[in-house]
Amino acid sequence: MRHDPNPTQSSAARGTLCAIIVTYDERHEYLARVLGRLVECHVDQIVVVYNGNQPADGLPDVVNISIINAQNLGSAGGFRAGIEAALRLDVDYLLLLDDDNLPATDCIERLCTTHALLGGGPSLALQAFRPAQPWQCAVLHYGVAPIGRRNTYGWFNLANERYLLGRQLGLRATKGSPLDAPFKLARIELAAYGGLFLRRDGLLALGELPDPRYFCYYDDFEFSSRLVRRGLSIRLCADAVIEDMEASWHVPAERVHPVFSPGVSDQRVYLDLRNAFIFYRTRQTSRALYALNGLGFWLGLAYLALFRSADVRTTRRRLALILRAVRSGTRGQFIAYGK
Repeated sequence: MRHDPNPTQSSAARGTLCAIIVTYDERHEYLARVLGRLVECHVDQIVVVYNGNQPADGLPDVVNISIINAQNLGSAGGFRAGIEAALRLDVDYLLLLDDDNLPATDCIERLCTTHALLGGGPSLALQAFRPAQPWQCAVLHYGVAPIGRRNTYGWFNLANERYLLGRQLGLRATKGSPLDAPFKLARIELAAYGGLFLRRDGLLALGELPDPRYFCYYDDFEFSSRLVRRGLSIRLCADAVIEDMEASWHVPAERVHPVFSPGVSDQRVYLDLRNAFIFYRTRQTSRALYALNGLGFWLGLAYLALFRSADVRTTRRRLALILRAVRSGTRGQFIAYGK
């Protein structure tokens, strides 16, 4: 059965909405669930970017869907293509989603309601809450964002250990329900693609798009931080929840740390760290603090190499890879993996 948008749930009540989804590889089961939920929530338009893969049978049959087939452009190029397509549509709002981001049944309605209650202007955006993201939990409970801190060296900032050490040791990073957290609508300086809700006219006015040179990792933070510098205000909305159906590769599932795990691709580790250094190059305010965080980074890496690595061969290869990534990133060079 084909889906027809319910006008009482769409433009008449909340303004028209376009969801933008970027998918890749054989992840059709995730995509099918996300599309089904968007149909259930009466989303007016859907743009799906297939990054080097093809649509599969068994996906929900949706009337109001635009398909973009492209080579694998990474998340940066994929979301850029999706946003460009959505900006050409006659809609009021955009909602960005990864292919494994499953909005709660009331998520979209809560985003629309909260946006309106906060003024609903084009300079306001919301980030839906994803409980699987430790940095978002830290924002809700402590009012600070571990991601994007000034003077971060690669992946490390000493000021973040208070909030993230528990996760790094396999413990819970925060306690209590997000709905009881004191910072349920905290202002944030950057956002992830997954769950970013914003006005189409606001994005058109700013004229910013994701930087395809990043390919993947930190491209969403760099993009959203540019929007904030141009005047966009982003708030994390605890009441609008999105489930991550697949755990991030950063989350340790065994004694071996992902950075030194043979099960994690070299390219993934390289791009993540290279892009982290490129992103944080413009966020240095103190050479002393940056150097201190650099010391913490290398000491932490030494600990992981000695006690949480799989084997000597993997350790040597990953350390060489990390050195290459740090060298490229600190120079601001988008040198591709393998070159």
